[in-house]
Amino acid sequence: GIFAGYVLLWVSSHLLVYSSRRAGAPPYNPASVVLLTEAVKLALALSLYFAYDAGAPTTTGGGCAKLAEHVSLAPELPLKYIMPALLYCGYNNLVYANLAVFDPGTYNVLLQLRLVLTGLLYQALFARRLNRNQWLALVAITLGCVVKEADKLSAGGGKGPLRASLGAWMLLLVQMLCSVLAGAWHCVARLCLPRVCSIL
Repeated sequence: GIFAGYVLLWVSSHLLVYSSRRAGAPPYNPASVVLLTEAVKLALALSLYFAYDAGAPTTTGGGCAKLAEHVSLAPELPLKYIMPALLYCGYNNLVYANLAVFDPGTYNVLLQLRLVLTGLLYQALFARRLNRNQWLALVAITLGCVVKEADKLSAGGGKGPLRASLGAWMLLLVQMLCSVLAGAWHCVARLCLPRVCSIL
């Protein structure tokens, strides 16, 4: 149900972005779309908070006062999450830049390599070694990406996704790093802020 809906929305959004970045599509500013998307997310988050977490209004300010009270319990929380917020902002903007170069299938397959980066960073950052099954899973993901794109590595003319410019590949790598580092930052924040996490 929910998972299927998430996958459907995720795939649909990438197809829509890819179509909108092709030649002949009406021009628009991707940063404005990202800003509007984040504003909608904020509105939904606040709506859910006021509906389920704010509780019955016991003060003049009602739900807003309860929100201010929760924020005052952990004033350092916004500062701790500025960096991952900026990283995710960069990630969301790079979706538009990268889908202008790579087709959705290639883009989504190559983006799975971020799991490999996550595994390597997890092992280096948290000093915990991955077990054999985890390494086998990472190798399987890598081989899957290679097999899927193998025909595009063949010699011959034409312009394929794997013949994109170095700059395009660097942007894709930066996007993967934004996702991986933001996730790692979140894990570190939850480990270092047990009191804060108890109210999340």
